[in-house]
Amino acid sequence: MTAEEIKTELENIISGLSATGFDSIESRIMEKLNVLAAVAGEMNMKEGKRLIQNLVNAMKSVVEGNPKKESCNVRLMALDFYVKKLSNVENLEDD
Repeated sequence: MTAEEIKTELENIISGLSATGFDSIESRIMEKLNVLAAVAGEMNMKEGKRLIQNLVNAMKSVVEGNPKKESCNVRLMALDFYVKKLSNVENLEDD
């Protein structure tokens, strides 16, 4: 998997979670995020891995009954910012 593929997958997940919220979290989304975190770690994308893991941990907390969905929203926004930053860096390198 390339960095571009990770970015695209994260954009899709972020978009979906932004639209649906954290009222019903699908386990397949958390599994996909765990895979992306592992791949990001292998690619030495330390910040990306950390942000993905933070979101997964917050989502697990909600699934286990902790009602702090705003924590998920904060972590989702941080991951979204990171992904957008990746896009900007790539655009600068292309010039």
